[in-house]
Amino acid sequence: MNLLFLKFSLKMALRNMAIHRLRTLLTILAVTWSVATLVALRTVGIGMRSVISQQIGEFLQADIIIAEDTIVIPQHVAEDIKKIPHVKEAVGAILIPAKIERYKGTYLFSIPIDKIDFFKITLLEKDKNFSSNDVSEIIIDYEVAEEIGKKKIGSTLTLVISFGTVYMEDRFRIVNMMTKKSFLSGMLGTSFSLVPLGRIQEILGKKDFINYIFIRLDDKKYLNDVVKELRKLYPGINILKQTDIIKIADRILSTVDGTLMMITIIGLMVAALGVTNTVMMSIRERIREIGVLKAIGANDKQILQIFLNEILILGIMGGILGDITGYFGSYFLRNMIKRFGVMFDVPIRLYPQVLVLGFIIAVSVAVLSAFYPVYRAIRIRPIEALKYE
Repeated sequence: MNLLFLKFSLKMALRNMAIHRLRTLLTILAVTWSVATLVALRTVGIGMRSVISQQIGEFLQADIIIAEDTIVIPQHVAEDIKKIPHVKEAVGAILIPAKIERYKGTYLFSIPIDKIDFFKITLLEKDKNFSSNDVSEIIIDYEVAEEIGKKKIGSTLTLVISFGTVYMEDRFRIVNMMTKKSFLSGMLGTSFSLVPLGRIQEILGKKDFINYIFIRLDDKKYLNDVVKELRKLYPGINILKQTDIIKIADRILSTVDGTLMMITIIGLMVAALGVTNTVMMSIRERIREIGVLKAIGANDKQILQIFLNEILILGIMGGILGDITGYFGSYFLRNMIKRFGVMFDVPIRLYPQVLVLGFIIAVSVAVLSAFYPVYRAIRIRPIEALKYE
């Protein structure tokens, strides 16, 4: 196929698109919308996965977690676990639900006062901690403090604990506040509050017992070895690895991605139908033109080139506009997610692989959806085309 005919076919494609501006614009918009949806969802999805992995690690600060539904783990087990090779630290804790001021749900995270640095919690005033391990003191989220009108450190609040057969209401003094809301807080729609371990053990009548042990290793490559040793020492123990939690979160996100991808596929189908309709109408309007071209010697490949140019222009323009719209639309999608109560910022970055995928899909959808009508066009005999009115 010579360069002269390529230029001629390109001019014909551009001329036809200019004559039918509205139809061309609507077709490009259909492709743009479907590609933009794909790019925005993929960009936000990748960002969510990265921030979830990071924030789970920041919140838990543990490579392995031993957890029980009830408070049945002897506290000395945490000390025994420290003796296992490659275990750097093991902290026993109690995690139970409670209510602040009788209505605001929270999870009480009861830890030894000398282990608060283990969890790297961001506090409003760094030097303020619990005065002892058995006092009625609490550290709450700053947002919760604002909601209940207790924005001043040193003020008191009512804490309601209902766990098993225990029901207790008591006044706790706010000794500090957490300034950074965690990913888990946002996902659970609740907050976490820190209280001294000894005080909660006293309230629950579970002195020297815990229901969680957070374990940190000196090297993550020994994780499976430590898990095997734990199962050997404590058969039937409930062990959860940090990597397992990340996988669970990733599995949930994959399910959400799958649902949203179905919406994207519907958009792509609409775009494909739009391209098919545009090409079919273009062919019907240019049947006599096809007949004349064939009569003067144009072959099937040359006829194909004329329509292929128009299809590629639609796909390329839709792909480029879709990539641009999708990238900036990901910021809008992130803000929508935050309005639904997900209290963490999703990082929006430029992912070349997502943009390339969007562009390839745009061109592929355009070419594949136009394949059948173009095939019909090139099979028309000149005599039939010239008779067409």
